[in-house]
Amino acid sequence: MPLPSIRFGLMTDVHYDIMPNASARLEDFIQEMVNEDVDFIVQLGDFCHPTQENKPFLQVWNQFKGPRYHVLGNHDMDRNDKQTMMDYLGMQSSYYSFDQGEFHFVVLDGNYLKRGDQYVDYDHANYGRYPHLVDHISSEQLEWLRKDLRETKKHTIIFSHQNLDDSELGLKNGSELREIFRIANEAAGYQKVVACFNGHNHLDGVKVIDSIYYIHVNSMSYYYMGEEYDVIRYSEEVTAKYPILANSAPYEDALYAVVTIGAGQITISGRESQYVGPSPRACGHPNMAGGYEVSARISSRQLHY
Repeated sequence: MPLPSIRFGLMTDVHYDIMPNASARLEDFIQEMVNEDVDFIVQLGDFCHPTQENKPFLQVWNQFKGPRYHVLGNHDMDRNDKQTMMDYLGMQSSYYSFDQGEFHFVVLDGNYLKRGDQYVDYDHANYGRYPHLVDHISSEQLEWLRKDLRETKKHTIIFSHQNLDDSELGLKNGSELREIFRIANEAAGYQKVVACFNGHNHLDGVKVIDSIYYIHVNSMSYYYMGEEYDVIRYSEEVTAKYPILANSAPYEDALYAVVTIGAGQITISGRESQYVGPSPRACGHPNMAGGYEVSARISSRQLHY
């Protein structure tokens, strides 16, 4: 008899503090998740800075009456330490797990610098000063993960901000995580770890390693092209207030997804939009990053396990 399915809403990288219409994007997501009657919602990081001025934005998120789960992104610690952000969002731990129906979910925190054998929390954008040390899962967290996976018999979904499948764009010790997943599945005798969802890179794509799906979820808001690209897409006044927009390709509509898991299948119902102004390709951007095509969409997919 197949397991009952569960449905959840998924979004990432709204970047409230650098997008002039981020509140409207989040309101769109919340209203759609209420209409879809999903079991819970997840945001995969880079949400907003933990300030009093941003409380109304957080209140939009809290309008969803079901369970709400946060993943920490690197930019969530741009102006503050990690504990401040956790307190703001109401997180008891930066990494944790939970069950929903017949499925197990794990939230990871890849926001650590590695200095020798020491793991240092992201704090006031320190990751920008030490780019060669960034994006690690701490050794303590890895031990916790091994234990957590041993203790569940349920099919498991992993959430993280940084991706776990590629050391160039994602976690530097992603290979250690993939080995933990492989061993957990081998010991269980079935595919315990089914899929990993990440944000961070503002990309849409999927890769399969050891029968596990690694799924990039696109930003709700934009793709960052780089400082060498400079295009005025909104008014000069808006661009002066949000200068990163001139180096980015914003999406006209909010991107997010509804994910349904059950009966050996993951169904992703995504959204497609258009760019505000010229596309990255039209700006001379190669339109590829980390082996994935740059696009203004979250693709709808059916993935079997």
